[in-house]
Amino acid sequence: MATEPRKRRAGDLEPKPRLWAALQDGAKLTEILADFYTRVYADPRLSPFFEGVTKQRAIEKQYSFLRDKFCGTNEYFGDRPRNAHHWMVISDELFDYRERLMESCMRRAGLSDEMIAEWRSVEEVFRKQIVKSAPIPRKVRGIALPLEGYEPLELTVGCLCDGCEREVSVGEKIWYHVRTGKSFCSTCNPSDRANRSASGQ
Repeated sequence: MATEPRKRRAGDLEPKPRLWAALQDGAKLTEILADFYTRVYADPRLSPFFEGVTKQRAIEKQYSFLRDKFCGTNEYFGDRPRNAHHWMVISDELFDYRERLMESCMRRAGLSDEMIAEWRSVEEVFRKQIVKSAPIPRKVRGIALPLEGYEPLELTVGCLCDGCEREVSVGEKIWYHVRTGKSFCSTCNPSDRANRSASGQ
């Protein structure tokens, strides 16, 4: 069944149907993202930002986000760029480095210069939300959350525990660090360990 376009809001990007067609309705997008994240995970400058996140999960999230932007749909339920990158200190130079790597993957997949420019124009919109010299708080409904400490979360997608590296399933409760986004299963709960240490247990 075809996905219904979402109602447009002020500030929404214009859909890019020609780019989506050039990406073969997503098939070539998957190819490009698989190539890109294979290189990212092997890159000493970029890989630290993906600790504890599987490559497949990174591909799936970016695919969903870009499909919404290119098609004008509303099926991506992850954090928006500001919140997703809130703890990451990323310079303009590092942002450009990442963009050059992505562009090289687009070219390897045979995307034309015109379509590369279309794609790059979308990513450039989010530069101001991603580039910064220090971490910033996540915002939920306009409220800034603390940069330190742990919060509980019930998983809607699986992940790996950053403590014991076991796979944590959908529906399980984790504790995530509000600045770094690192996630811990109930057994490895660092908040609980800190409380026991403080009480001398």
